[in-house]
Amino acid sequence: MDFAPRYKCYDLGKQTAGTVVEVVLSCINNIRLMDQANFKRYSENKTFQFIGGRTEKSPARFTIPRTANWHVIVDKVDFQILANSNVRTIPPKSTLTAVSPSASRTRTYNSMTKDPIQDRFAGPDSEAYVVTRIRRELNEYKQIANTDALTGLSNRRAFDTRMSQVFNDPQNLPTTALILTDIDHFKSFNDRFGHAIGDHVLKIVAETIRQNLPANASPARTGGEEFGIVVEVASQSAAYEIAELARSAVENTAFLDKSGATDCGKVTISLGICMADKAITVEDLYNKADQALYASKKDGRNKSTMFEESMQDKSDAVLRDQDATTITAHQSTVRVI
Repeated sequence: MDFAPRYKCYDLGKQTAGTVVEVVLSCINNIRLMDQANFKRYSENKTFQFIGGRTEKSPARFTIPRTANWHVIVDKVDFQILANSNVRTIPPKSTLTAVSPSASRTRTYNSMTKDPIQDRFAGPDSEAYVVTRIRRELNEYKQIANTDALTGLSNRRAFDTRMSQVFNDPQNLPTTALILTDIDHFKSFNDRFGHAIGDHVLKIVAETIRQNLPANASPARTGGEEFGIVVEVASQSAAYEIAELARSAVENTAFLDKSGATDCGKVTISLGICMADKAITVEDLYNKADQALYASKKDGRNKSTMFEESMQDKSDAVLRDQDATTITAHQSTVRVI
């Protein structure tokens, strides 16, 4: 794989488990930390796994879970010039400092009240240290598994899990809403500018939506140019206002590819909203929000529409017409033997 000019790679060589990798950046980048086997798969454009992802702080630190040859990849996508970065490794301490009896008592207290990894009296071989490190690594892997690599939002897997949780407590249904949205005319946009610029637009739309949502609204990328937003503890009117916040924010955002100086023009989104208590199942809620989204597109796009029961009637009528057409076509077919 040709890593230039988009990627900058650092070969860390063989590192032991517990080694901390610190990456200092001059601006925001995507950082991937992967072992030799996954780096090889990555180089061959095959499916790979990694630790890390989008970071918005510097320095970024990752703890290596096992002994292996490790690589750091800094992705400069969205930046005209590759950000300055400095990578160093911090090996785990292999020895414990001798302590006095009073310090020993302090160690017992700290093991119960502090994070063992941050406790200088807890050695890397102690049970508390190992358990805490394993839990932290599991949380990191869980976050990776539930995050969309392109946009940094929750992915479809995390979205489906959250939707299932909504229906686990019927008391929450009247105050929970699902908003579905996608980018208007995105296929023709991709055909005109190419998929690289299309990915750039997807990331800007995702970030714009995320920044303009209140704390009770959780966005996810559900596939392609489609996004889902779960809104909790909100009325129907509040859910509509949240959808409008996202819509207007995207409409008023400039979409400019700095690296190629490409003005992408105006980008808009359409949205469909449905309160959870109007649905029987997760699938039913998704379908009804999708029908509201279709109504927004049919009505000219770049708008938000709340689901109404009349939409369901129209959808059923369309399905009946399609079935009738299929039966008529079948009956008019003459089979010659």
